[in-house]
Amino acid sequence: MELLAIALIALAAGTIGTMLGLGGGVILVPILTLPVFDVPLKTAVAAGVVAVVANSTAGSGVYLRARFTNVRLALMLLMGLTTGALIGGLLGVTLPEWVTKSAFALLLLYVAYAMGRKRKSGAVASAGLPDPMSVGGHYVDPANGTTVVYVPQNLKTGVPLSAFGGLASGLFGIGGGPITVPIMSLVLQVPLKAATSTSSFMVGLTATASALVYYGHGEIDPRITIACVCGIVFGARLGARLTKKIQQAQLQRIFVVVMLVLSVSMGLQAVGVL
Repeated sequence: MELLAIALIALAAGTIGTMLGLGGGVILVPILTLPVFDVPLKTAVAAGVVAVVANSTAGSGVYLRARFTNVRLALMLLMGLTTGALIGGLLGVTLPEWVTKSAFALLLLYVAYAMGRKRKSGAVASAGLPDPMSVGGHYVDPANGTTVVYVPQNLKTGVPLSAFGGLASGLFGIGGGPITVPIMSLVLQVPLKAATSTSSFMVGLTATASALVYYGHGEIDPRITIACVCGIVFGARLGARLTKKIQQAQLQRIFVVVMLVLSVSMGLQAVGVL
């Protein structure tokens, strides 16, 4: 029953995570560490990074067919993401658990703030601006039938910042999406649907590097990991299909609330209250 409950939670995490390009781990890992499941943090993170790989594989194909994903931009950002993921994985298996949980609580607060700010401000489409790196993109939004054309801005700032997404991926098992989506949306000025789909494409490749580190240190529990993967694969497919049709403002409000609750929970765990 516990494994079934984990699979159902992973399904929900995969659905929401794919819709927002966060990989699902940012929701799944904090829930696994709650007293009701009491999964050790390193085991939860290890399951999270493997599940993120499955999430990305299952969800990114739908995005690619819809032409939401900016592959050129993804390949540019992956250089920093992969390097950060290896460093984060090595830190994740060596740092004390209370340090990791405290940092995770702060990260969740940041994600809630970034997504809340994004809901209020919105990204600015940048059609017609110079595109010397040939990373501009366009897609037809099925939700309203309009064609969105944009050119990513501030690449000299955004590309180095992507390394922090990789670091978070390895350290917390979240695929890097909570960092890369705000970077693409707020710094690079990429429209949200393009940012989330591009992030979903990248997080699987990023998390693979971290998964190898956790596997080498024997932190992967096959039973928990398989339950997470089974749930998150179905959730990723569902989330990718819903993204094409749904208006995301309401989903972002719910997500901000969930992140705040999980942040408080993780912070209480770090100080030994939970």
